[in-house]
Amino acid sequence: MSLKFNEKKAYLMPVFFGPTWCQQQPWEGGKGMDAHYQPGEVNVVAITYETDRELLEAMIPDCYTLNDPYVSVNVCEFAKLGWLNGKTYNLINVNVPVHFKGERDDLDGDLVLAMFENHCDPIVGGRDTMGYGKLYCDIPPVQRVDGKYIALASAWDFSFMKLTIDTNKPPQDLEKALKWVPKSAGKMHYKYIPKVMEKGEDPRANFTTPDIAYPTILPNWVKPDDYPYEIRKPDVTFCDGTIEWRMPTWEDWPTNGNVGAGLASLPVKKVLACKQLVYDEPCEYNTTYILR
Repeated sequence: MSLKFNEKKAYLMPVFFGPTWCQQQPWEGGKGMDAHYQPGEVNVVAITYETDRELLEAMIPDCYTLNDPYVSVNVCEFAKLGWLNGKTYNLINVNVPVHFKGERDDLDGDLVLAMFENHCDPIVGGRDTMGYGKLYCDIPPVQRVDGKYIALASAWDFSFMKLTIDTNKPPQDLEKALKWVPKSAGKMHYKYIPKVMEKGEDPRANFTTPDIAYPTILPNWVKPDDYPYEIRKPDVTFCDGTIEWRMPTWEDWPTNGNVGAGLASLPVKKVLACKQLVYDEPCEYNTTYILR
């Protein structure tokens, strides 16, 4: 008897052990109706800064157009996550404001250039499936003292980012930093999966030719009328701060160092604003769809 796939269940590789237990699974209680979808508590330290337009545009697929050369870096500590049975992990979301105009869709959004996470399971459970550009790195707890917050990130013991905010200082240009926030329809991505070559092909086809290549979006969450959990009002403090990206060599970061090098190549021309934020995250990612 061979493995039989249940078309009503979600699978992730390796498929041999049956449907996944991850958050993609349509649980029996219905979407948003059981503890699996209990919202998590998120503490955020973030910065938005202006960079070089030409350098940033060179990183963006031509299905998108850059609205402004602004980079936002959000260091997020996710806690009390329902889909992880209350467990915790940290992530760093790097995004830029873009516009997508296709045959059907015409909207603004936040293109996620990279999303670093400090645990494997949230990466494997949501990277290639939805188009998120997820990567692993070490993200220790944010340091907090006297209204100052310091967030660090490293890979292979190479420290590549230091983000510092100071809630005692006002933001430099809050209006610019928030310019695209109300216009964003959600988090945009570019799903790219290399093909597997046919027998007899040049082996380089495994990595240089895509099997899948298209833009996706996770639209902003809208609370259902029957959602059973309370969602707190976000508590945000806008302030000033700094960010430092260190340029890696191949020896420093032989796996994903190209990502670190790309981020470090974008100059911090002007810090627009920083923020410290606490909010509830419903963790509903199954509404991601292809942009057309």
